[in-house]
Amino acid sequence: MADASKAHAVAFWLVPAEPRRSSLAELIAVLGKAHGGPAFEPHITLHVSHAPGGLSLEALLDRVAHACEPMTLVAGATAHSEAHFRTLFVEFDDPRLFALQRHLHDDPGRDAGYLLRPHLSLLYRGGLPVETRERLAQSNRLAGERIEFDALVAVRPSSPGGDLSDIEAIDTTLRLPLRRRSGSR
Repeated sequence: MADASKAHAVAFWLVPAEPRRSSLAELIAVLGKAHGGPAFEPHITLHVSHAPGGLSLEALLDRVAHACEPMTLVAGATAHSEAHFRTLFVEFDDPRLFALQRHLHDDPGRDAGYLLRPHLSLLYRGGLPVETRERLAQSNRLAGERIEFDALVAVRPSSPGGDLSDIEAIDTTLRLPLRRRSGSR
């Protein structure tokens, strides 16, 4: 039984396959440096919640990774907002992302309250003027590009009691490739 008193913040990311992962990471780093934002791994956040203390994230990630195949997604519009974590982002609209999210919170004790709006952020930097965001959205269009995603990552605070808001102080070492077993459905 999971110990709810020792719940900790956790997020689950879907990350692109190489070589696109590296080229997107480079773009994110360049945009961050130019506009005062952090560098971070390219990802689509599938779910954010508090995991009960006794929940094995490794077992959950393994179960979900075995149930899902790598997927190629078609990038939508590059959009922008005033929100720090959605300053500049690429939208994705694919029902497989919602199915993958459901796999992540089907276990007892999982919070199903996260509202998934699938996107891959290119810049975290709240407070940028709308003119700058519009220019960046125009110059960083990925619409129509096919991007393969092949791994799940469990994102945890680097220190006990920490949160996930400091992108430079998170632990992303727990990751597994998507790999549906042959013959399974």
